[in-house]
Amino acid sequence: MKKILLFLLVCLSASNIKAQQIISAEVNLDVKHSVNGVSEFDRSKFIILHADIDDNEWDSESQRKQFLDDYDVYLGRNNGGLVWEFDQSSEDPTRSGWPDLDVLRQKGTSSKNSYAQKTAPHEFENRYKNMMFGGQPIPMYPNGQMTRSSSCCSDSDPWAYENYDAVAEFYATYIKEFFGEGGQTGKPQPQYIEVMNEPFVKANNLGTTRENITQMHKVVAQKIKSLNPTVKVGGYSAAHPAYEDGNFNHWRNNWKLFIDEAGTDMDFFSLHLYDFLGEDDLSKEAQRKGSNMEAILDMVEHYSHLKLGEVKPLSISEYGWLGRPLNGPYNKERDWFNIRSFSSMMMQLMERQDHIISAIPFMILKAQWWQSPDNFTYSYRLLRQKKELEGETGEEWVYTELVKFFELWSNIKGTRVDSQANDPDLLIDAYTEGTKAYVIMNNLEHEKITVNLNIPALNAANITDVKYRHLYANDSGTPVLDQNDNVNLQEILIGKEATVILEYILRDPIEMTNVSTEKKYYANTYLQPISANNETTFTIDNVQIENTGEAVLRIGLGRDHGQSLLPILKVNDQVITMAEDWKGYDQKTRNRFFGVIEVPIPFDLLQNTNEISLTFPDTGGTISSIAMQVFNFEKPIDRVLSTEEFNGEIENTVEFSPNPFKEEVTISGLGPGTFQLKIFTISGTLVFSQSVSRSNTKVNLHSIAKGNYILQLFNDTKNELVSKMIKI
Repeated sequence: MKKILLFLLVCLSASNIKAQQIISAEVNLDVKHSVNGVSEFDRSKFIILHADIDDNEWDSESQRKQFLDDYDVYLGRNNGGLVWEFDQSSEDPTRSGWPDLDVLRQKGTSSKNSYAQKTAPHEFENRYKNMMFGGQPIPMYPNGQMTRSSSCCSDSDPWAYENYDAVAEFYATYIKEFFGEGGQTGKPQPQYIEVMNEPFVKANNLGTTRENITQMHKVVAQKIKSLNPTVKVGGYSAAHPAYEDGNFNHWRNNWKLFIDEAGTDMDFFSLHLYDFLGEDDLSKEAQRKGSNMEAILDMVEHYSHLKLGEVKPLSISEYGWLGRPLNGPYNKERDWFNIRSFSSMMMQLMERQDHIISAIPFMILKAQWWQSPDNFTYSYRLLRQKKELEGETGEEWVYTELVKFFELWSNIKGTRVDSQANDPDLLIDAYTEGTKAYVIMNNLEHEKITVNLNIPALNAANITDVKYRHLYANDSGTPVLDQNDNVNLQEILIGKEATVILEYILRDPIEMTNVSTEKKYYANTYLQPISANNETTFTIDNVQIENTGEAVLRIGLGRDHGQSLLPILKVNDQVITMAEDWKGYDQKTRNRFFGVIEVPIPFDLLQNTNEISLTFPDTGGTISSIAMQVFNFEKPIDRVLSTEEFNGEIENTVEFSPNPFKEEVTISGLGPGTFQLKIFTISGTLVFSQSVSRSNTKVNLHSIAKGNYILQLFNDTKNELVSKMIKI
């Protein structure tokens, strides 16, 4: 007899994807999901424009207001204002190589008065919550280069700063003197300072070393905070964090060096993350989104925990897509690659809402200050002139396709709730706010996907409307934002690397009756070499365990292609089936695999102190990080991967027995033909797959660990039967 469940089924039709396997996903709107006490979606951390409050590249005051208000966007980063004043600074007549502080204070007063008179920006000061100001290695690293003179603005001839202390004095005085508290007192002081933008990649051009740049960060940070105690200072604004290069020597010579020498003085660490295309062949794109991005962030967090005793907050002050072959004249295809990277990366960063201070999709306004030798304008902009697009004419400024990213995300807000998918290539998140609920699904697959979405707390009587948004690329590579109201959600397409947002309007709010409290724990060591058939062990201490919950072990691996990613994994001496999939693609376009593989762990196996061991069959590569996500529930969550069962006569005859089982399960009542049996953990990870038929009804399951499982049986027409079973 079929089970009657309160659910909303979303069938997303596609072709040639994982042999038409349907991805199952689940959202529990009545279960609050808190990460280290943080459960609210903070738009000021994520829905950000790389612009300042008084940026002069808007076409009009009304355009700025419309954009910020209609799309609920915050302002996030200024990488030019501090540099401009540095270039126009005056030398102290009594101290060679030091800034004239009296002149700097006078300029600061003038700047505050100028802002006070520009009343239009004042109404947007509430969108200035996590503002970041940053310096540039040239001219701000004191290696003897002169400041730039200007006929309009300079107060003295070009001169060179003497040392780190002199530069630090400029930083600290500028931040103190040029800002007020808003309105008539002057522009609000930025909350965060990045000492330099991507300095390590420019070390050779500066004639210096990474050690020297690190030392400068320490000196500048200490001076800034001595004069501006509420301002947070961070770095090193890392570009190209390819930690795995040179058998992780890139890590040792860059991030490890920086954390070792300057980590104590940094209030946050900042990185830049980009999917990258260096050749004309789009199939050779090297993506960070997915498992590679997880490995980068986990490694910084893990080492920060080990070295500093805390996980420092993170600023992803630039992220998106870089593709040199598509630089040049404006084209919509380039915008699409940015948009799809924005959504995927942001959803991964949203999983770290407790310690992300800001995540800024990289795009600026008009960038009229830049032009290539071939007279091409800057590639990553919110605004363009109509004439820039082939087939259009006119001087007026219009939005690029990048505005669709903000359109897609314009409504998301509220309290995060429990959500899961049984395939890591489907990123899913969900929020509720009063009588609205939002479900967000992002497809990391390079093909279309099909998803069954189960939302037990919803029922048709409580839904008054559903709004659907699907941002994808059409056949010509142009971004399309498909929006509909009151649609029948029986067949919805999620395109390749696309995003769907469902907004449910309810008659009555969903009552929160349960809480999932998430915390991440790190092993006592990291960065361990892999030797064939040798057990590598880790300890994770002080794990807080309640009565019921779930756990996921996060294994960071850096290995050459062709080497095994399937070690023998033990947790507290219990063999755990290793996951065979991870977020995103197979990384074959990268020099080697560097990613996190997430493995669900039976909750009842956890202890206060946990021993983890991995044994690989081959030598080479590194275990880069080990972390455990633990989700403690107030009461059990009844997971359901799918709500479909067989149609026809056999729906009443198929049985799995015994339940609970020890080593073997018998399937009775099968009809003619061949069926596929798949077994998933309650967290949705596939741990077993086998064909069965009338002549092969006994299935040996000795290889899977004790715990709760979902058994899925389906035939060639994709009818399926789902059953919950327990191994004892």
